[in-house]
Amino acid sequence: MEIEFRSKETSWLSFNARVLQEAADPSVPLFDRIKFLGIYSSNLDEFFRVRVATLKRLASLGDGWKRLDIPDPNLTLKTVRDLVSNQGEDFNRAYDRVRADLEKNGIRLIRETEVPAMLRDYLRDYFRREVSPHIFPIILKATAKLPKLKDLPMYLAVKASRASGAGRPMHALIEIPQHLPRFIPLPKKGETQLVMYLDDIIRFGLDEVFATFPYDRYESYAIKFTRDSELALDDDFTESFYEKLADSIKAREEGLPVRANFDQDFPKAFLHLILRKLDLVGTDGLYPGARYHNRRDLLGFPDFGKSELKYAKSAPVPVPAFAKRQTGMFAAIRKRDVLVHVPYQSFRHLITFLQEASIDPLVQSISMTQYRLAKGSCVAKALQAAARNGKQVFVLVEPQARFDEEANIKWAGRYRDAGVQVQLGVQGLKVHSKLIHIVRRESGRDRSYTMLGTGNFNEDTASIFADHMLFTYHQGIGDDAAEVFRFFRQSYLKPKLDHLRIAPFDLRHFLREKIEREIAHRAEGRPSGISVKLNNFSDPATNALFHRAAAAGVGVRLIVRSMYSLVAADGGPIEAVSIVDKYLEHSRMLIFANGGEPEVFLSSADFMPRNFDTRVETIFPVYEPGLRDQLLDYFEIQWSDNTKARVLDRNLVNGYRRARKGAKRVRAQFALEDYLRGTTGS
Repeated sequence: MEIEFRSKETSWLSFNARVLQEAADPSVPLFDRIKFLGIYSSNLDEFFRVRVATLKRLASLGDGWKRLDIPDPNLTLKTVRDLVSNQGEDFNRAYDRVRADLEKNGIRLIRETEVPAMLRDYLRDYFRREVSPHIFPIILKATAKLPKLKDLPMYLAVKASRASGAGRPMHALIEIPQHLPRFIPLPKKGETQLVMYLDDIIRFGLDEVFATFPYDRYESYAIKFTRDSELALDDDFTESFYEKLADSIKAREEGLPVRANFDQDFPKAFLHLILRKLDLVGTDGLYPGARYHNRRDLLGFPDFGKSELKYAKSAPVPVPAFAKRQTGMFAAIRKRDVLVHVPYQSFRHLITFLQEASIDPLVQSISMTQYRLAKGSCVAKALQAAARNGKQVFVLVEPQARFDEEANIKWAGRYRDAGVQVQLGVQGLKVHSKLIHIVRRESGRDRSYTMLGTGNFNEDTASIFADHMLFTYHQGIGDDAAEVFRFFRQSYLKPKLDHLRIAPFDLRHFLREKIEREIAHRAEGRPSGISVKLNNFSDPATNALFHRAAAAGVGVRLIVRSMYSLVAADGGPIEAVSIVDKYLEHSRMLIFANGGEPEVFLSSADFMPRNFDTRVETIFPVYEPGLRDQLLDYFEIQWSDNTKARVLDRNLVNGYRRARKGAKRVRAQFALEDYLRGTTGS
């Protein structure tokens, strides 16, 4: 029997629809609903820049896609278009409700035609002082082709004419400056706070922008372009790679357009004029929408101090092992392994760990992988301080962390200035492992302290990404970590590991071996079962493995945040849910029943072909019994969610899992915080 497999693109759009559900949920605080609208829009931009661009390339191969074991990209592109169009209508309804609720709370978004008379002089002065210096119109001439427009900025297409009808109209494009605030509060008059989009302030000042022309009537419509953003790089990791990466980042702005969003009120003749000049006439990437685009900027919408309209911030749950700062973190980790669950517990513990290492006279070396860092990263500053203090510091900087390439190049330069040994990636692979290895000289011997994580070493995202960090003194794991860093330096030698498993070498084998063992336990009547938590599941071979386990009677439970390509019978042995709530679920966890002696693993890897085959990923065991039990409880709490969990059924309709009659309501993210506070005794 042929196993069904859903395209990763349609399953990802189903995830983004779950984000949109949060934006439309009246039980979600108002400013968090605005945030979810911004996340939805930001997600969709990246989806088009990467996934749709890839689909278009695959479709251009003719029948070549058939060798890749994926659904027909031409059919997927059609489905994507239909789904995005339908979700656009849902987005606009959610946005309209948000605007109405803002007004109920004393915040009103106004257009340029609604500016009160008493504020017009103020706004005119603001436009001249803050906005006008950044406005540089592109006049659309009858014959000239337009230059390639930038990716992602929004433009106002302006038609200037005379109210009398005399003369020919003029057409122009104005880029809306990205470095200016998108939302501008006006001076408060009375009880209502007025706010304007930057777009509308530009519209307000169009008569001044075109003051040298004899026009007195202006129409303007929003339009934006999304371009193919995949980097064109070979595997040359010599020093010239810096230049190649920089050139590819620059070329990203000139990639082929994959989407054009425009105001649905755009006059057809005017729109056709612009599309013709951009060689976009007849493209299948045209998406009519509302008056405003780039609504990812809603992530920066001002809250005006109305904290009651946002999720309450909780104090971090204490980590008892790290509570006594007098003894330091190394002493605590020597006693027993420590697990930190962010954002419930503070990411600050990792920074403290590196700070202590940077000044500890016994620390000999620090090695770390870097994928994404915070803008003003304290993690990076601690590593630089360690190098200046004479420690041997090695950082594997992944130069192809999508959309963080420029930042990582800059960090590499700063590291080198501080004396840190930097390596830009591994030839032919992308390093996605989250790994820190510290060697400390104790009683005449080198001893390892290792931190393994499921998420990035990024203090900005750690406040909203739910991840796990394991701090361990286990010397076997430490030896394996050292071997992984040896592999980074000498990638022609396969690492020899006893406790860790890494892609691309043995992750597939590890998973196959564990699943085969569960099938054997089931056949012999012993406890069996597979429970997995991931961000994405879209690997055909793994899909087949899980179907095989289910066919053998092994129960399979999956918590998958985003892409979910597995298609199983509703009510069968494979059950799957997705949780979208206050925090972004980002951790990866694998649990095997193992005949009644459960094994628990954490991982940096999702189940996608790239994670198995072209990335360096790390799966690591949790040996400490108390921590293993904690993670088992963690999974069960999430699995019991009947408030924010959506059932991933055959059609991905995103129906909520509801509490059975008389059953207690469980909202996992809030229940987890209560659980962790209870287990820490705080």
